[in-house]
Parts: sequence; C-alpha cells; structure tokens
Amino acid sequence: MPSETTHLPKPKEPILNSPSSPSWADQSRRAVQDALVLLQSGKPPFLNVAACLVETPAIEFLQTFWLALNMPIKTDATADAAKRLAVFVLATPRASPTPPLLPIFLHNLLPSLIDKFDNPNLGQAMTGDLELLIAIISSSLMAALQLERALLYTASGGEQVSMLGSSSSAMASRLALGLRHRKSSSKGKLIAQRLTSSQNFVANFPVFKTEI
Repeated sequence: MPSETTHLPKPKEPILNSPSSPSWADQSRRAVQDALVLLQSGKPPFLNVAACLVETPAIEFLQTFWLALNMPIKTDATADAAKRLAVFVLATPRASPTPPLLPIFLHNLLPSLIDKFDNPNLGQAMTGDLELLIAIISSSLMAALQLERALLYTASGGEQVSMLGSSSSAMASRLALGLRHRKSSSKGKLIAQRLTSSQNFVANFPVFKTEI
C-alpha cells in the first residue's frame, strides 16, 4: 500500500475552485484517474486527499471517488490498481481535521451502494463493479488490522490507539451486523458470502463466521 510519507510526492498546493474552474467533483475525479494511470505505469501515485476534503464533505468525496475508480476498469491490471488506490485512501491515517474515511465508506456509503446494486434499473455505469467493491472491503479491513498490529508492536506499554476512527474489529462487527440484517438484498448476501468464503479474512475477523 502506498505511503503518503515515503512513496508519494510532496503535496502540491490545492487548486481553489472558481466560477470558471471545474467543480471539485470533477477535479477529484480527474485526480483519481491520474493517480490510477501512475499506479498502472509503476510510478508512485499522487492524490491529495486532505485538500479534496477541505472543499467537499467526506461522503460526497467518497461517492465521487468510487465512481472514478470504476471508470477506467477494463483489465485485471486496472482493477488491481483501483483496489490498491482505494486501500491507500481508505486505510491511511491522516492528521486532524481530516476525517477517517474507512468507517464512513463502510457504514455510510456502502449501504447506499448495495441499494444501487440491488436496483435492476441501474446499470454498472451507475453502480460500479461489485467484485471491485468486495475486494476493497476485504483489503481495506485487512490493511487496517495490519496497521493496528504494527502500532501495537511499536507502542510503549502495548496500548492500542485507533488511527482510523474505529478499530478494525469494531468496523468488521458493524459491517457483519449490517449485512446480516439485509436479508432481502441479493447483492448484500453475495458480499457476505464472498467475505465469509475467505479463510484468511474469517480467521482475522471471526465475527463473519459467528454473525453471518
């Protein structure tokens, strides 16, 4: 997973929105697509998440981010780049006042995405790629868990501090509960089935074995 301090270039000054400039949604979308191009070419991506969140609420940024991730997906390589960029954006700790994005993605955006996937009148252009979504959920929670373990290992006294707004186990538990309650959602059931079919994921988040 890319690191803001070791792999990303020094953040540039954000471009302020003006009546003649594109909207922040358009700027964010282009920034995501540019970062994907860099990843696919083997170069370190640049995406100034903090600057984006200065101008737009986190949930709106994540909606734009999700659709932008899906626009170029045509091959396994582009899908993998999209997943890696998503994990970087969602599971990288950032300084206050930047809000933690992974809990917002899992608990605020994901339910609305599942509703869209369940709507037969909406095509993939409106919903995105379900396989990519499942990969992002799994990989982001695993990255959050690895971050917690690394911090616990280096912390004095063994005190665990959540750097992502909530612990990975708490996020996984809330996600499992939400998926279990979506009994009428075919796509919600599919997401739950795919997550529980991963032995590694269930071993690290046993709530997906006991609650779903």
